[in-house]
Amino acid sequence: MKKLIAVLVLLLVIGFSLDFIIGDRAHKWRTIENEKLITDEYIVFLKPKLSNPELIKAFAKRKGINLDTLQIFSEGSFGFVARLNKVQIKSLKGFMYWTGIFTPVTEIRPDFSVQSTRARMQSNPIPQSTRARMQGDYDSTYQSSPGVVYVGGPVTPSDFSRKVWVIDTGIDRMHQDLAAQVIVNGGLARSFVPSEQDPYEDLNGHGTFCAGLIGAKSTNTSDLNVRMNGVAPGAKLVSVKVLNSFGEGSWGRVMLGLTFALQKSSEGDIISMSLGGDYPEACQFFNGSWFNSFRQAVANRKVYVVMSAGNIDETGNPQQQNSSTINFPGCLRGDNFITTGSISVTGMTGGYNVVFSDFSYLGIPAIDFVSPGFKVFSTTSGDNRYEIRSGTSASAAIVSGIIYAKGGELPVGTENIRGNGSDENTNYPIAKIQ
Repeated sequence: MKKLIAVLVLLLVIGFSLDFIIGDRAHKWRTIENEKLITDEYIVFLKPKLSNPELIKAFAKRKGINLDTLQIFSEGSFGFVARLNKVQIKSLKGFMYWTGIFTPVTEIRPDFSVQSTRARMQSNPIPQSTRARMQGDYDSTYQSSPGVVYVGGPVTPSDFSRKVWVIDTGIDRMHQDLAAQVIVNGGLARSFVPSEQDPYEDLNGHGTFCAGLIGAKSTNTSDLNVRMNGVAPGAKLVSVKVLNSFGEGSWGRVMLGLTFALQKSSEGDIISMSLGGDYPEACQFFNGSWFNSFRQAVANRKVYVVMSAGNIDETGNPQQQNSSTINFPGCLRGDNFITTGSISVTGMTGGYNVVFSDFSYLGIPAIDFVSPGFKVFSTTSGDNRYEIRSGTSASAAIVSGIIYAKGGELPVGTENIRGNGSDENTNYPIAKIQ
């Protein structure tokens, strides 16, 4: 009996020691720079038995944490985002956290900043009163970007029952070429930015730019001034704001927006995310087996998640070979997860010159398709304005539009283009409607 008691005591001592040594260290990001971590904000992942928002809220309250609905995610992956102190973190971990046996908490990770896929080039806003004379940057015949025409657009969809969830800086629903497409009923639009609660107010322009490429529709086809037709004119658009006026946010808020969109989505919907940054450890973490439940939920709902591959910023070296496998969330793999790199398309119908963009991240995986991302024309926020941007944000938006135009089918990728630099022997499928 004494030996049994001694063994139990020894096990407890070992357990507490491991909890002290491992419990505080095993769930920290090791390679994410401190300036990208958000002080005292955490993403808490829970076991599926706490899949109901009310159960999550009740569990958190028992741990001294008061949550509102906008802090909880409960579709595919379960948990919450909150500011936590050391006492609350210790309470969440409970007894011998490292074993995973005595707690419903699977992970506690510091939240980190993300941003819109920074434009490689961005023009000043173009007023609607501007005459359509921008040869090479604007196709006046189709009232669209030459990049949209190159992939086979604009094509009016045959089915408008599906939706595109634009997870970004918001969408300006008052824009003349978007007003009829942006869904305002049903409680679908939502902002997860505490200081910017209106999902239809885009103080940055990035979300409106991407939305225009997907589904803007010119309401005046004879207008001699600039207008915009996206790849799938009239596509139904839902604004999910996760980035602020500077195009900045956190992965926790993106996670909230992503799971919210998935929860409200229907078969054939598209979740479009033109945002991210270099987070190799996050890529490894979220591609792990424990995140399979979320990937499976996306596949089961038959929803597509379209992401940008990432840009070398304007101060970077074009010869630097940035791998798409480290750009998060574009590095995420799974059925129905589509990552898009950029090609530079210059010229007009019948005389296109196409090369792999020098700013686009490289690599298969994670890139599935490439599409136009250089000097792309689209809508932007504020008083019916337009602009020209370069970046894989545009590429991802165009692929989202292609999937919508094709009735929920993947783009045709029978044409290929070679990469650049050390990747010149890799063939990338070019996304087209047909």
